[in-house]
Amino acid sequence: MRRRALLSSLAATTAALAGCASTAGDDATTTEPSEGATTRDPTTTGEPPGEDERPASYASVVELETGPRTYSFAPTGLNTDDGANVALWFDRTATAEHPARLRGFLENANSYANTFEVEWIPVVGRTHGRQPDGYDHEASLHFAPTENNDLAEAVPEVVRDDTGYWRVADLGPWVVERKRLAPGERVELEYVLVGEPGLPGRPTGTYEFRGRDADARVTVWNAERPGPDGESRFAGRSLPALSEETTVQWFHDADESTTAYLRPERERAELDGRVAFEMVHNGREAASCGHWNLHKLVDGEWFHVGPNVHTSDCRALYPGGRTEWDLRAFNGVPVGCDCETFSCGSGLTRGFLGGGEYAVVVGYGDPTDESAALVELVGDPVEIVPMEDAEIAVDGDEATVTVDSYGDGERPADASFALTRAERADERLIPEQVMGETAFQDAGGGLRNALAAMREDVDRAVVRADDHVVDAALGYDADVRRFETRGQAYEATRVEGE
Repeated sequence: MRRRALLSSLAATTAALAGCASTAGDDATTTEPSEGATTRDPTTTGEPPGEDERPASYASVVELETGPRTYSFAPTGLNTDDGANVALWFDRTATAEHPARLRGFLENANSYANTFEVEWIPVVGRTHGRQPDGYDHEASLHFAPTENNDLAEAVPEVVRDDTGYWRVADLGPWVVERKRLAPGERVELEYVLVGEPGLPGRPTGTYEFRGRDADARVTVWNAERPGPDGESRFAGRSLPALSEETTVQWFHDADESTTAYLRPERERAELDGRVAFEMVHNGREAASCGHWNLHKLVDGEWFHVGPNVHTSDCRALYPGGRTEWDLRAFNGVPVGCDCETFSCGSGLTRGFLGGGEYAVVVGYGDPTDESAALVELVGDPVEIVPMEDAEIAVDGDEATVTVDSYGDGERPADASFALTRAERADERLIPEQVMGETAFQDAGGGLRNALAAMREDVDRAVVRADDHVVDAALGYDADVRRFETRGQAYEATRVEGE
C-alpha cells in the first residue's frame, strides 16, 4: 500500500516560530531492552507472584485473539518516592473467553510500615488512561481489577462488544485510596485491560496512565498492518548506502508491514525552519542503539554533518515505544534555544546548512540496524565565512589569519598552518562540514578561517592559532592534509615561525 503524498509545499518558518531543541543531538529516551511478555497459566490465582516471576524486560507485549491488535505495556516495574515497589506484566492475552490480563504486586520496600497513596500510583490506583493525542484523543482504556486484586473495592463487569473487543460496563473508582503495609509486605495485583463503555473497536495509539511520581503507557497498534499509512513524496527513490556496516529502513520504502520506521513531520521545508521526526517502534523486541545523525547527499555520496559527538551509552526503544527528535535548520548562524519561551526537547539545532537533500538517521531498527528519513531543505548554498575572532590581513597574494588564541601566552602553545591550492586531494569536505558543528570548528575553525581567506587573488593563507586548532585542521601530529571542497583541491601544511 503506497502512502499518500506528505506535505510537499514549502514550509517557511521564521526562527522565532521554529521551535527549540537541544544541540546535543541525542534523544533523551533511555529504556531497557524487552524480551517480550512473561506467559503464565491463565487459571493461576492465589498467592502473589514471586520475584522470580517478574519479567526482566521493560515492556510486556501480547497480541490479541479478539482482533488485529497488539498491546505493549511499559514499564513493567516502577518505584514511587514513598517506597512502593510495583511490578506488573501481561500473563495472558485477550480471547473470546476473557480480556487481556495484567498481573503483579505492590510491595513496601521500606524498612518501616508505611501508608501508600494508592490513588496516585499509575495503573495500580490510576486505572483510567487515555490518548493525549494520536488517532483518537478521546479514546480511553481501563485496567479493571479482578477478584484476585487485594486492593479492589469493587470488581466491575466486563463485556465483549459487537466489534469483538472487551470493555467495562461501568466506570469506577474500583480500588482503595490508601493502603498501609508492613515492612516488606506485598499485596497481589490483577487487572484486565478493557475499553470504556461505548468505545467502538480498539483505536490504535498510546494511552497514558499518569501518576504522581511515575507514568505508565499502553501502546496499541494494528498487528496486521503495523507500518505507516499514505505515500511518501520520495516513494521509489533509490539511494546510496549510508554505511557498509549497517542496514537501514528508509521511511519512503516502508509499507504497511514495516514494524519500525522514522516518520518526518514533512519531507520538504524551507530554510530557516524546523522539521519534527517521530520514531515509531511496533515490534516485539527492543531496538537499539538510538543515537541520531544528520547526513547530506551530494553527487551521490553521503556526508555526515552533525552532531560531532555522542554519549557513550547504548539507548534502547522498547516495543511500542515512540520518541521524537527535532531538526532546527538554519542557512546562516543558528538561533539559540530560549527554554523560557520554547520547549527545549531532544534534537539538533544546526546552522550553515545549504539547500539539498538530507537524511536524518537514528539507531533504532527492526529488523534493520537503523531507521532513516529523507528530507529536502530549500535554501541558498552555504557561504564559507571566518570565525568572529579571526582577523584577516592580505599582503599581495598572501593572507594571514590571526585568532585570539595566538600570542595569548597560555597553553596550548602557538602554532600555524598554511593553505594553498593543489592538483589532487585525498578526501572531500562539503561546506556544511567546514562551517558546521565539526571538530575543526569546535577547536577554533582552522580550515574555515583558511578557506574564507582564500579569495581569487590569494594564493596562500596562513592561519596563526594554537596546537589545538592546527591539530584539528590537519589531524593530530599530522603535517599535511589534502582535501577538496566545491571542486577545488587544497593542501594544508603545518609551518613553523609564522
